[in-house]
Amino acid sequence: MSENKHISIPKNIETEDQNDFHFLRRTGIEYIEKLGGKLWTDYNSHDPGITTLEVLSYAITDLGMRMNLNMEDILTSEDTKKDIHTQFLKATEILPSRPLTELDYRKLFIDIAMSAGHKRPIRNCWLVPKNETLYVDCETGTLDFNPIGERTKHFDVKGLYDLYVDYAEDIDTSEIGCGDSSVKAMILERYHANRSLCEDLVEIKPVETQDVAVCARIGLVNKADEELVHAKVLKTVNNYLSPEVHFYSLNQMLDKGLSTDQIFEGPLLDNGFIDTEELKNSQLRSEIRLSDIISEIMKIDGVKEIHEISIAGCDSIITQNNDWVICIEKSRKPELCDLSSFSYSKGSLPLNINDKKVQEYLETLKREEEVLRNDARQNKELVLPQGTSYDLSNYATILNEFPDTYGVGVSGIIGNQNPEREALAKQMKGYLLFFDQILASYFKHLEKVKEVLSVGGNLTRTYFTQALKNIKGFDELVSNYDTDCDNNLTDSLYEELDNSVERRNEVLDHLISRFAETFSDYTFLMKSLYGNSADEIVLSNKQNFLNEYKSLSKDRGLGYNYTLFGNSDVWNTDNISGAQKRISRLLGLKDYTQRNLSQSPVSIIKTQDTDGKDKYTWKIKDVDNNIILSSVNSYKIEYGATKNLNESIYQMIQIDEEDLKNALDALQEGQSNYELIGNIKIRFSGGGNYYFDVVDDTKEKNVMATHKRNNPYSDIGTLKTGIKNTIKYFKYEFTEEGIFLVEHLLLKPTIKNYKAMGGIGCMSIEETFRVAYDIEPETPVINPLKPSEALMSSCEEDCEIDVYDPYSYRISVVLPGFAYRFQDPDFRRYAETVIRQEIPAHVLAKICWVGDRFSETEAAQNDLAEFEVAFKKYLSDKSKNNTASLGHSIKALLLSLTHLNNIYRPARLLDCAMDDDSLNGKIILGQSNIYKPKKNEY
Repeated sequence: MSENKHISIPKNIETEDQNDFHFLRRTGIEYIEKLGGKLWTDYNSHDPGITTLEVLSYAITDLGMRMNLNMEDILTSEDTKKDIHTQFLKATEILPSRPLTELDYRKLFIDIAMSAGHKRPIRNCWLVPKNETLYVDCETGTLDFNPIGERTKHFDVKGLYDLYVDYAEDIDTSEIGCGDSSVKAMILERYHANRSLCEDLVEIKPVETQDVAVCARIGLVNKADEELVHAKVLKTVNNYLSPEVHFYSLNQMLDKGLSTDQIFEGPLLDNGFIDTEELKNSQLRSEIRLSDIISEIMKIDGVKEIHEISIAGCDSIITQNNDWVICIEKSRKPELCDLSSFSYSKGSLPLNINDKKVQEYLETLKREEEVLRNDARQNKELVLPQGTSYDLSNYATILNEFPDTYGVGVSGIIGNQNPEREALAKQMKGYLLFFDQILASYFKHLEKVKEVLSVGGNLTRTYFTQALKNIKGFDELVSNYDTDCDNNLTDSLYEELDNSVERRNEVLDHLISRFAETFSDYTFLMKSLYGNSADEIVLSNKQNFLNEYKSLSKDRGLGYNYTLFGNSDVWNTDNISGAQKRISRLLGLKDYTQRNLSQSPVSIIKTQDTDGKDKYTWKIKDVDNNIILSSVNSYKIEYGATKNLNESIYQMIQIDEEDLKNALDALQEGQSNYELIGNIKIRFSGGGNYYFDVVDDTKEKNVMATHKRNNPYSDIGTLKTGIKNTIKYFKYEFTEEGIFLVEHLLLKPTIKNYKAMGGIGCMSIEETFRVAYDIEPETPVINPLKPSEALMSSCEEDCEIDVYDPYSYRISVVLPGFAYRFQDPDFRRYAETVIRQEIPAHVLAKICWVGDRFSETEAAQNDLAEFEVAFKKYLSDKSKNNTASLGHSIKALLLSLTHLNNIYRPARLLDCAMDDDSLNGKIILGQSNIYKPKKNEY
């Protein structure tokens, strides 16, 4: 006999946490005993100290109860701008990715629906690697699509694909065509908007069919509708020959037992979800088995038995040697031909089939599928839990919880009111106000959790409080207490405690870590480069990264869309590869758009002094092309001016926002002397105008640069604004940095008659960039290049060992080596590591730190500027498919790549006779430009 089990109520119900009043009271008494046990021995309930302890414990339980609300209740807000849907990235935003595998691309194309025309024009499709072979003449280094020369080797270009499309049976051939609204145009548009880095689509081909005949005599149950059964048989056999892909709603996918990350894997579709396993099973068949057809027909409701069945080919493409199996030619789709026949009977009674009614049933089945597809289209979002919004910060003072005899509540002193009792009551109120304000702050913090930990949060504070209300005689206890603005009260109480930059960095680190990302190495490097201002700059970088994370995560393997041909899509554009965007944000680049980096806001100006010797100065322009900062001294070598430029910017941005605000608030009109604001020195002229300079951080405080302005500041107000805007510009807007990425695969000719494009180039990746042509130049070449020296040559060491593929999965990354951070060898190593980690593992990158700025009197060292002109022309020709000039623009781009030379931070050989050691950079072999100055040159 089983033992009886009784339900009992536990005697010990203490939780021993913030929700347990008795636990809090007992813990408080234990603390009092340790603190004042020698002076206080009576802990009975009527003791004023115990009463105070009990009131505080009760207030803590109120806070604890609110903290233990359901998370959706804590995060829900009546303000739609702060509600729960703004605090998290939705599943549809963060889980899907751009297509990566063949199955991903198939899903993307099957999902195509035409706004005017066929609702589902593509029944199925298959992405197949394109076999394209290039041949190399090892004597000349020439490439061709056909074997050439006496010593010929070859390689297969990788990353190219053909798409075989199974169009819907009832689609109009005009809808497939070549117009902008055709199915092919929509396929190309979708592909290039989702093209993976170093891959391309070559050709779209319709799937050819192979006719198959199926003949069967089928017995039905007596109650079966023969027309409906026949419709289902036709649909079942056709679906076996060419499996159909269905769309499912989110609930249907969950019912299949799939997890959320499995459901949202791959691209997000417009029409619902496609089961990956079902898609895998919808490959083009290589054979048709009669046993499989029998099995599928027997599953149909109403089918009792199959009396006779056979399969045969309708043409002589492949000879059939087996009555049970038909082989299907590669890349063909089997299809029922007109020789197929189906007859039905019930017992010994043959049935006549009404073909019109069968068609009606087929239409009904199609409409049912469309209803399911509409449901899948509308139900593909995971709904965030919606809680109940509570006023979590609402706080009632603990003074009103005391018995009336204390005289501190809203009723005041009851009974005998005299000055002594009033004084005692005020004294106790003042004592308890400290606890009141602390508790009110905790309640306010709980309300602000939804904003502090929101991915879209924009709070600048990390401490919060609120004004105390409903306290009788409050004005007699506290002065200068702001009851109108909680933010002002927070600043007055917590400004000294709230290191908002440091704490906001910690909050963003937490949010970023949710996505398994980190900025720790980057932060360490920025500290060494930017000193005190690094925290604010890194904070801005993290915020930009988090704000764009949906794209940075989803598009990380995306190539740029070279089919967009508008001016804003080719240059001065954010139409770049996803890898560029992600790398830029991880490196803290303020502007990742494709633009002219050689035309920097910085100008290094070369002039001559009275002795005819060169001298260098510098100036910086703002976004409106106005000079904002310039050097006060001239330098005999260019590096001296560049070094002074970088140091001036460094000193300019060392003051943090809070110290800047306090310093600007302290500025008074008409002072004769002004304190330094960070490393900014204010000058006041006799004419009543203000100026400011940048000084170094030495004891001498030497002036390094001066702030330029068309008109001087005429009053202290405009001066404050000018200083604030100038520091903001250099911290968050000024940049000379950027990034270019060239996909080598896109430099390959796309037409067989490549000589019409001006020839085909070849690429050398290992050492240097050179160009060789396969057609004779107009002027003879004095020193012709060897095949192994050519920029797209497949020959190495005269092809004695092997040839290699210069196109497949190779990129060139070009960065301006003159930018401040990009001159630093440690930052370069870090950046190169990030680049190689973030590009796909199968892609090989060549990284070049190149270029120089334009100056007032001469052009930049032409490598970067030449590259930008050639790259822009190539992108324009490529986007417009300008075959006539594309070959020449590819040549020009290859030639510009030839001239790219890595530039390094200068270092000098020490001269023992010289005392000056201004150029004290370490010489690192392979990473330094060695410079030996003449005496007193710098």
